[in-house]
Amino acid sequence: MVGHAATRTGTGTAHALSLAIAMALALVGASAHAQDAPAEPQPEPRAEAPLVEPSYATALIRDVLAAVNHGNWTGNYTVLRDIAAPEFALANDPTRLAGLFTPLREERLDLLQAMVVDPVILDSALSDTGQELRLTGFVPLQPRHVSFDLVLGLEGRRWLLLGISVGAFDPIDP
Repeated sequence: MVGHAATRTGTGTAHALSLAIAMALALVGASAHAQDAPAEPQPEPRAEAPLVEPSYATALIRDVLAAVNHGNWTGNYTVLRDIAAPEFALANDPTRLAGLFTPLREERLDLLQAMVVDPVILDSALSDTGQELRLTGFVPLQPRHVSFDLVLGLEGRRWLLLGISVGAFDPIDP
């Protein structure tokens, strides 16, 4: 998991591609059960609360990507820093964020499209304490997909950004 005070950014095409492939392979793997085997008692299914309701997770992703997009347009990442958790803000002044997002900004990728296209969430994980949420996936845009890996911390009733990685990669043919 991304550390509280650390921020990861960059285009990481190879990383995003390998992450997408690894996650897709993890979803494909399944075990087969023999039909002739005697039925074993199954444990009672536990009712588990969802990590975050899917439309709310989508709103969190769009909120962060909108702040990155505004920073990319203006070169000013103050808003991204100011809507994040205090630990993130202390570790990342706007100048540092501008430097970290330079490759994405130079690519001139318009993240506004991400506001109307649903993200594909490949993994969502809630910490044991329920205070950190990690959302990993991509937004299938054209001509390039946008990958994201976000770590959010619960402060009061709001999820605030603790760590971020955003990149772009070419679509993968099925």
